[in-house]
Amino acid sequence: MHHYFTDNDDLKSALRPVEYVIDGIQFTLVSDRGVFSKNTLDQGSATLIKALLFEDLQGSLLDLGSGIGIIGLTLAKLKNNLQVTLLEINRRALDLSKKNAEILSLSNVDIRYSDCYQAVAPDEKFTVIVTNPPIRAGKKTVYEFLGGSRAHLLDNGRLYFVMRKSHGALSAARYVEEVFGNCQLIKRHQGYYIYRAINVPSSTNIKK
Repeated sequence: MHHYFTDNDDLKSALRPVEYVIDGIQFTLVSDRGVFSKNTLDQGSATLIKALLFEDLQGSLLDLGSGIGIIGLTLAKLKNNLQVTLLEINRRALDLSKKNAEILSLSNVDIRYSDCYQAVAPDEKFTVIVTNPPIRAGKKTVYEFLGGSRAHLLDNGRLYFVMRKSHGALSAARYVEEVFGNCQLIKRHQGYYIYRAINVPSSTNIKK
């Protein structure tokens, strides 16, 4: 059985458009079979993107588990002051994200094949990490996405993640608070919860 979070390049291709509007701008990206939310912008990603539009995003942003690039590429298009890195394990989704970066005429993106943070250098750090984690990959993988983010954030850098309440959002938030010392719910919409955690330097880390 093929899953969107695995490398499944042998699956027969059937290209299709994914169309959506964010912040008044029409996006039309290319999708395919064997990738996450292959036919449409999923509600979780849409909720996360819309929440992030109200955040002060600057510097370097990592989209972990980026799929065909919807979150990272949309933010790169809307906020051209960002340098965006996309990490994805599904090679078909990775190739699609490269095509979609071309469609959007983006030059401020770096797209890498990676199993979780594998393609990130030990000393490479980001201002922001965002993720719509692969729930079907299991709790261990999801928590690796979330907990591993702190090692790759600059001081006062921020992790943002989206999860459904029914998929364990509240317990995930408690885990992230254990890792970071803080985790704040910033938006809730139709069962999707958006959280922000700040990588406060350890000498000043206090719960919020």
